[in-house]
Amino acid sequence: MDPLSLVAAHMLNRRPPPKMNAAAEDRYYSDDFIITLWRRRLRLLGLMAPAAGVILLVIGIVQV
Repeated sequence: MDPLSLVAAHMLNRRPPPKMNAAAEDRYYSDDFIITLWRRRLRLLGLMAPAAGVILLVIGIVQV
């Protein structure tokens, strides 16, 4: 099985939200938006850390 199919088979599927009134729906989606922002920040941090490591490695190699 190729890696793309393996990843696609194990991705988490989000359940559709339950039936709710307008106030509960607003709370649900505002919480979901906050969680999405945190995930984006963590993903950005996860991309920045290796990039910073590579930059420091290149600087160290150039100075030697």
